[in-house]
Amino acid sequence: MLNIAVVDDEQAHRDILVKYIEEWIERQHCDAQAQAFPSSESFYFAWCGDQRYDVLFLDIMMGGADGISLAKRLREQGKDLIIIFTTGIADYMQQGYDLEAMHYLLKPLDREKVWECLEKCLKRQGEDAKWILLPTEEGWMKTDAAKILYAEAVGHYCRLECMEERLQLKMGIRELARKLDKTGDFLFCHRSYLVNLRRVAKVGRQDIVMDGGALVPVSRRLYNEVNDRFIRTFMKEKSKTRENI
Repeated sequence: MLNIAVVDDEQAHRDILVKYIEEWIERQHCDAQAQAFPSSESFYFAWCGDQRYDVLFLDIMMGGADGISLAKRLREQGKDLIIIFTTGIADYMQQGYDLEAMHYLLKPLDREKVWECLEKCLKRQGEDAKWILLPTEEGWMKTDAAKILYAEAVGHYCRLECMEERLQLKMGIRELARKLDKTGDFLFCHRSYLVNLRRVAKVGRQDIVMDGGALVPVSRRLYNEVNDRFIRTFMKEKSKTRENI
């Protein structure tokens, strides 16, 4: 599922962009949905309660909090939400680059250019998905490793905290680590915790802050390695984002 948000304080622009998105969804027979918001504040309120959105079409010049301010706030939280700026003025392009926007669309919006952006979003989501098969209490389940936040050892089994669900796995954390090793994104930060580096927002001396605010302990022995890998992962993702602009 590709969850798309449109934020624009002008209804006419919101309506035409949602129309283009819905046409693309129907044309592609894609599992996606779009939701419109009239302000940065209304989107951020919804986001704080439900961070399911994958793509954000964000107008820059709005009454109240502008699009740049909202994007900065989201990036400060470490979110890897795909941002596509929409505006009638080209003066903000460098700020778009600095905030790791995937693209910059000038108004009046062109249907084909909107569709091209959506194609890129769909492709990136497919590239980011890393499916693995895991034994849960309900049986074997296919899980997207990219949406795993962290795993915690619980006796001989482990608990898996994901972006949208929590799973109890019938396998030990060391076995899980071996299964996730091929992704290159997971690292032990503590003997009982395994974190997804792509979902880390901040590395502190005692705790790691995950996307969404969850805290995971980091041991003194592993701090330097975790911090170094976190920085390298972030820089790699930033470079990848710039290549797509």
